[in-house]
Amino acid sequence: MGNDFLWVDDVETLRQVTAVLRPSEPLALDTEADSLHHYKESVSLVQIAQAGHHFLVDPLANLDLSPLWQKMSGGTWILQGADFDLRMMRRIGAKEPGAVFDTMLGAQLLGFSAFGYAALVEHFYGTKLSKKNQKADWSQRPLSHSMLDYAVQDTRYLEGILHEMTQLLHFEGRLEWHEQSCARVVRTSLISREEEPENVWRLSGSNRLTPVGLAILKSIWHWRELEAEKADLPVFKVMNNDTLLDLAEWASESIKMPPPAFPHWPHRMSHGRAEKLIAAVEAGRTAEPIAKLPSKPRLRHDAKADARMEKLRKGRDEIAEKLKLDPSLIASKSTLLEIARDPENGPAKLVAEDRWCQWQVDLIDPLVKAL
Repeated sequence: MGNDFLWVDDVETLRQVTAVLRPSEPLALDTEADSLHHYKESVSLVQIAQAGHHFLVDPLANLDLSPLWQKMSGGTWILQGADFDLRMMRRIGAKEPGAVFDTMLGAQLLGFSAFGYAALVEHFYGTKLSKKNQKADWSQRPLSHSMLDYAVQDTRYLEGILHEMTQLLHFEGRLEWHEQSCARVVRTSLISREEEPENVWRLSGSNRLTPVGLAILKSIWHWRELEAEKADLPVFKVMNNDTLLDLAEWASESIKMPPPAFPHWPHRMSHGRAEKLIAAVEAGRTAEPIAKLPSKPRLRHDAKADARMEKLRKGRDEIAEKLKLDPSLIASKSTLLEIARDPENGPAKLVAEDRWCQWQVDLIDPLVKAL
């Protein structure tokens, strides 16, 4: 092992890390992905820290990491914003942790105004971390010295933050709140975010388009996917969503105008790519128009529910002010609306569907009973 970290990319270094890790003790964990630099996002680095040991695990090294995942399974992982890292770890074959300590959730439950990792390190340690490599390409090899240092710093302070936060949460009587919230994050991270394949091209805001505009959008969306995959680029580096939508809208309204007449036409695009885009626009113009998705039925206006909603909102805000918490952490507007429309069954349904924790129910329950 080096002075500060061990780079894990072969059988020998893997043996060393599995020998050192103690499953009975919490370990700090972070991941780095390459979504800003490549077409398909992949996990490019896993950072692990425990008891002064720092490991940088290379998931791109064609190494069977199952012995490491087995050693880590069932233990407690300290994470900053756990959902993303849990999904990334599952993608590379890691088993589920026994528990998670999410430092971002802890900071929110303690009423911190800033709860990013750098803000927490500065709060507890007075150290300012560099953000220089935040958007670096973590799939490159070798990593620069500054990137390696950045990677180590990302887990260096998590164990200490856990100990500080545990004491503060216990003092405030909110440790169980945190445990419930972290357990819910682990469960909800198991839910797939895969979109319906037949509608994946329907970007946010696409419902403003006409049926012809939707056909053009679908055609140029597929053009973008093919170009991004071929060049191994994230799709936004070929054309961002706003431009894609604007082009589809303009091309459907200016049906006889050549695509390069579009006011925001990407003139710096390569000739070959531009020719394919022109063809995609024209193909969309002549394709079968696509119907808009039906809008979600609007809920019938309920004056009594509106009155209950206002009582719940005021009560929630008073509780939040007393506890010095962001009101939405206790209950979001949509959560309150659901309860206002069905006070008898709403809270239990929210908990059963893992959209709310029991501690949140306990805080709001007196308000519900008073409706």
